[in-house]
Amino acid sequence: MQNTLQSPLTRQFAHWSHQCRLEDLSQQALEIAHLGFVDCLGVMLAGANESVLKALRHWAHLQGGDARSRCVGQANRLPASTAALINATAAHALDFDDFAFSNHPSAVLCPAILAAADASPLPVSGEQALRAYVVGYEVWADAFVREPDLYYDKGWHPTAILGTLGSAVAAGAIMGLSEEEICHALALSASFAGGVFENFGTMAKPLHGGRASSLGVMAAEMAASGIRASEQAIEGSRGMLRAFSPAGHVDVSSAFHSKEPWWIHRYRLNLKRFPVVGSAQRGIEAMLGWREDNPQVQPVNINKIHIVISQRHAAVMPYALPQDALQAKFSLPFALVCALLKGRVGLNELKDDFIQSEEVQKLMARVTIETTEDFEPGWRDAAPFDQLWVHEKDGSITASPAIRRPRGHADLPMDSAQVREKFIDTVMFAGLSGAQAETTYQDWMALPKVRDIRQLNWPDLHALQEAG
Repeated sequence: MQNTLQSPLTRQFAHWSHQCRLEDLSQQALEIAHLGFVDCLGVMLAGANESVLKALRHWAHLQGGDARSRCVGQANRLPASTAALINATAAHALDFDDFAFSNHPSAVLCPAILAAADASPLPVSGEQALRAYVVGYEVWADAFVREPDLYYDKGWHPTAILGTLGSAVAAGAIMGLSEEEICHALALSASFAGGVFENFGTMAKPLHGGRASSLGVMAAEMAASGIRASEQAIEGSRGMLRAFSPAGHVDVSSAFHSKEPWWIHRYRLNLKRFPVVGSAQRGIEAMLGWREDNPQVQPVNINKIHIVISQRHAAVMPYALPQDALQAKFSLPFALVCALLKGRVGLNELKDDFIQSEEVQKLMARVTIETTEDFEPGWRDAAPFDQLWVHEKDGSITASPAIRRPRGHADLPMDSAQVREKFIDTVMFAGLSGAQAETTYQDWMALPKVRDIRQLNWPDLHALQEAG
């Protein structure tokens, strides 16, 4: 559906998302949205018991409000925007959630949609949920790709900045907002945006996703209540995109969907095999490939591990010698050393005692990172490929495979068995039995056909904790 409106961008986003119908969506777009829901639910349940969630639930209970929406890890319900905050923070807490166009769409969109659906007085079908996901994705992606420079260069986390737009549109779709109300919800969410890169490696980082989801729901609720804002809040001379633009080069004049009919067809979703930042995924696969090719080399005989990656990927991995799991998720040296020593990088490896062990710390200190400004055209933040070289103490040097696409990338997707395996693993990590995890997986695989997503199985982790 091509948009030819010559009106403010905020209004264009509102008009398109309101007019877009289920029949306008391709089967591919619906399948991508469904995949996002399934992967998000798994990592959301797995992240429910992280320390930041325990603190956040305590804070939520102090806020009060009309309790209508479900939350992971607790029995009682909470207001929709608070539930979105908790569930999206859980989905982002382990950094195991999907990513696309350098943002984390599902961890923000899915909790907003689920919270709004729980609070709805009318049933919300699976198809309605998928439509809400797609329109939220499209608006968010379009806003992001208008910026040619790196948000991180100015300390901004793009998911925290632009995720509010996507969640406002998605929540507004579930709530049945008018075009006028969606326009104001977008404008309000533009004023709510914010999140700094300096907080990566702390409890605040997963809150970036949580706040983006929550504030989008809040903006939609406020717009429905009659709160109004500027129709140029996104593209105006003092609007969101110019305010956050690192160097002022942002494109605010091109019409929405004037160049790329569907962003979701181009960027799709990248699922993670490893619960660390997306920028480390290729490096891990390079190390695993090297390990397989060189089983005779003992870690004690390694003098240096040298890797070449993009400057942009290096920028989001600032921890050379992480001291805990929060920092380790944003440390390429840890990712490589963990893969070297364990032959895997999983949730059970991200433990403080392992990270702080003498062997891990010594090997991390032997990792050197070289950056390049060469980028692959199809992945604007990534080098043409990631590759590493292992230097042994006897002077020999061996190279890893050159990794262009990690398994799980949209161009090299996980197959259905791998998607299921990841889901089962994450849900069992949350405390469910294998049978319970399988039941939950089958329920959510049926999402497109359900008439009311409020009836879908949502495991009661609180009851499991009480029983344990």
